[in-house]
Amino acid sequence: MVEKKTSFQVHLFVIVGLARAKVVNNPSHARTTGLNLTVLGPASSIRLRNSRSPLQRHRPAYQYRDDDNERACRLQSNYAPPCDKRKRKRIDIISLSSALSIVKDEYSRAGVSFEFVCCATRLRRRSNSVKEFVAAAIFDMDDIAPGLTAVDTPPFREPAVMVRDAVKIYDKNNVVLRGLNMTVPKGQIYGLLGPSGCGKTTLLSAIVGRSELDSGDIMVKAFKREDIGYMPQDLNLHEHLTILQTFKFYGRMLNMSTETILERANDLMTLLELPPNDRLIESLSGGQQRRVSLGVALLHNPIILILDEPTVGLDPVLSHSIWNHLISFAAQGKTIIITTHYIEEARQANTIGMMRGGVLLAEESPDMLMARCNAVTLEEAFLSLSHKQETSTNTKIDDTYKKLTYSKKTNKKLNIDDGFFRTNRMNCLLYKNVSLLWQQKPFLGFLFLLPLVQTYFFNLAIGHDPKGLSIAIVNKELQQRHIGECKPEFYQGCFLNNTHDVLMSCAYVEKMHSKSMKILNYNDVDTALKAVKRNDAWGLLYFPTNYTTSLAARFVNATRTSSLDVELSTVNAWIDLSNQYIGNMVKSSVIYGMQQYLGDALTNCNVSTKVGNIPILFKTPIYGSVDTTFIHYASASILCLCCYYLPVLLTAGLILTEKKGGIMERMMVSGIKFTEVMASSCVMQMTIHAIQTAISMYVMYVHFDNPYNGDHFTTVLILLLIGMEGMIFGFLIGAVCKDFVFAAYLGAGSNIMMSFTCGLIWPLEGAHFLLKETGPLWPMTAPVRALLAITAKGWTIESQPVYMGFVSIFMWSGIMVVIIFIYSKFNKDLWVLRK
Repeated sequence: MVEKKTSFQVHLFVIVGLARAKVVNNPSHARTTGLNLTVLGPASSIRLRNSRSPLQRHRPAYQYRDDDNERACRLQSNYAPPCDKRKRKRIDIISLSSALSIVKDEYSRAGVSFEFVCCATRLRRRSNSVKEFVAAAIFDMDDIAPGLTAVDTPPFREPAVMVRDAVKIYDKNNVVLRGLNMTVPKGQIYGLLGPSGCGKTTLLSAIVGRSELDSGDIMVKAFKREDIGYMPQDLNLHEHLTILQTFKFYGRMLNMSTETILERANDLMTLLELPPNDRLIESLSGGQQRRVSLGVALLHNPIILILDEPTVGLDPVLSHSIWNHLISFAAQGKTIIITTHYIEEARQANTIGMMRGGVLLAEESPDMLMARCNAVTLEEAFLSLSHKQETSTNTKIDDTYKKLTYSKKTNKKLNIDDGFFRTNRMNCLLYKNVSLLWQQKPFLGFLFLLPLVQTYFFNLAIGHDPKGLSIAIVNKELQQRHIGECKPEFYQGCFLNNTHDVLMSCAYVEKMHSKSMKILNYNDVDTALKAVKRNDAWGLLYFPTNYTTSLAARFVNATRTSSLDVELSTVNAWIDLSNQYIGNMVKSSVIYGMQQYLGDALTNCNVSTKVGNIPILFKTPIYGSVDTTFIHYASASILCLCCYYLPVLLTAGLILTEKKGGIMERMMVSGIKFTEVMASSCVMQMTIHAIQTAISMYVMYVHFDNPYNGDHFTTVLILLLIGMEGMIFGFLIGAVCKDFVFAAYLGAGSNIMMSFTCGLIWPLEGAHFLLKETGPLWPMTAPVRALLAITAKGWTIESQPVYMGFVSIFMWSGIMVVIIFIYSKFNKDLWVLRK
């Protein structure tokens, strides 16, 4: 007959535990067995160790099912037939010891101890729910096994955080978490202890959702992002913001009003003994910076507080004060998970989890843990458990602690829906970006000075014909007449009628001098050639004897001109073409100088200048002007490259700064989505880019008066869209790069590549046929052609070259956005940089 019958409420939220049972089949086979079970409940896997009970003939297999968000448990022994998959709530229990083991283990973790004395060997009742099964197994035992006694019934604490079979592998030689299980009771301080590199930070990162496990399950009892407060091990704060700006940024991110932020900030300033709130983070000491980081975690008064090494480097008195506040927080029902290197400091926690080698060695209250390990201090207990782990072949400490194995289940993310995009989060990011720029006024000035300097120096340095180039002259006609140098009167008359008083060689030399050529006279060809080879001159012009007389005969006799007159009326030229541009310019000056001086000479003889011209008449250019220079052609290229590359530098720099500093991680933990980061950056940078574009256009088309015949709206629109494309490329660099060196190589390499393919250095029409065919597909080729068509030809968006430029911008922007999101999809820890 039952001496005392106690009713218990079944909690399906979590059922875990350990107990000892005395099972009597008959007096000759009585024995005491220690049974150890794992977790029964959501996000868990059930595995039962084979008990030594004589009643258990076969080892049961247990498996958890989650069907349409309904919690059900499928319990089946090897005796029973398979469950119908369409009826996953069906339960088949044959072994009484299996039933009692589950029930006993369910409540022992909550501090309930049982002693069972049974006479029956089978539980024949079947039920359709876990709750009914538990009741049948325990509370109705009077019709099966009299003598059930409840020894102790402390209150049950539901867990705030559960981790089951957590596995995290960075590479095959670096397995950080090895099937770790952890349960954090609600309203308690959970101290997670372990040496550096054991996986504490990785575990906390997975719990707060900033990284994902390779397998395993995580459940956090939080309904919104504001319920969680997180302080990472590193600083992970913007060093160029003030303390108050930092609190405002994270407070607005978590939907706090300005009044609440200021009130909480004042309280935290007092609690954490922070310096004045207008101090920049970078100006604080290391301990003060960590206190600000802790203040950010406490700012929104979360119900679950996760602190990674919060007291490192703090004054012992301040550390003691923080622990007192943590204890008061726990008394208010808040849950705190804290990691620390100070083992004895963790004795103030309600529960201790000792972690080593990616597994949890123990999870108990400090006093029970020390008693179990026969230790005086927690350090001795941890040492004892570590020794047992080293000597164990299967990582089992003893029968008290379950064996941890890998789970093949899909990892579950933090069960909080932050939404894909929220305006308040974008606004707080915009506030942060503007505050950062305003705090760095020299950098802000540099952003606006850079396009001014680039476009100004481009117009000063590019596209102008070289001046003052030296050219060597050997004039045998002067030597023949024993004249030292040319004088203006030597080329004033008509050379056709007076070949003795007129020297056409002097007229030619004077024309070359008027083209800003520096004349170097030599007596012989050999000496002049040596001067050219020494780079003293860019070319040599040789005038034979009787040059003027033979030139007159060439014009007068026409077809009857002798070969000797043809030879003596020809100027011999040697040009240095090692520099193609300068060599061709010298050659062009020689040719056009000849044409101009002959026209002047024929005018003196009252002969039409057309007689001495090449028989081609160039009419007014359709586009451009007669004196078009290279800078007129290259202005569109340099303007597009500036508008593209400047946003690349700014975006990639900001993203990598926040990524390397851990700031991006902390923002993601607070609920920020990358879409909101992109949107806020787009608003700020497009504003900056609009100002940069206005400066560049003023310098290019107003100050230096480069040709501009297009529509203002179309020109500004395409330049702004080019900046948007560059900004997206900056996001791509920030996503794939892990350091500034790689980003610099990628940015500089892409800029050089685009300079080659956009036509700035050389027209694409002169490139290799493969590049010529694929060139229009490159990011900057079509936009440059479009801008050139707008500014030089006045074409509108209806013309093919112009609208193809817009098509190219949108196409490449879309491609890069898709690459970013695909890369982030397959790289779960995209914004986490392991140090």
